[in-house]
Amino acid sequence: MKLTIGEIVKAQGIKGEVKVKPQTSDPAQFGRLKAVSVGGCPLKIRSASVRGDFVYVSFEGIGDRNAAELLIGKRVEIDRSQARKPDKDEYFVVDLVGCKVMLDDGTELGTLTAIDNYGSADVFTVTGTRTVRFPFLKRLGLAFDECKRTVTVNKERFDEVCCYED
Repeated sequence: MKLTIGEIVKAQGIKGEVKVKPQTSDPAQFGRLKAVSVGGCPLKIRSASVRGDFVYVSFEGIGDRNAAELLIGKRVEIDRSQARKPDKDEYFVVDLVGCKVMLDDGTELGTLTAIDNYGSADVFTVTGTRTVRFPFLKRLGLAFDECKRTVTVNKERFDEVCCYED
């Protein structure tokens, strides 16, 4: 299984370097990787450095700006075996999407269809009889049951922060 760790947003300079928006809590991992998949094609990493909120990567075989521009918009992925093990109460997005979302009173809200990050918090989108979005906050008491493929949240806290689509 592949995990997305970033998206190439632009070519940087004239020597084939690309600017990557990381989609991982550990952008420094780019520097520890030897190879990744970009748009489904395997590429070896020549160098990677974190600068601000982005990672700048040079790949073997991508030696000029024209070649780098062909990578814009492509996802950078790794095999799950290359990923660091999540800390306690950390999860991979790929493991959560598709799970049933429940309130702690037993009410089923629907299926978690997307997790987006807008800077301050991840926003969960749940599709059921109605579509609802809510930020992932520790006070929601998120509980993930991998075997049952369910995510449970505290009803009282959920009611304070949820936003239903009309």
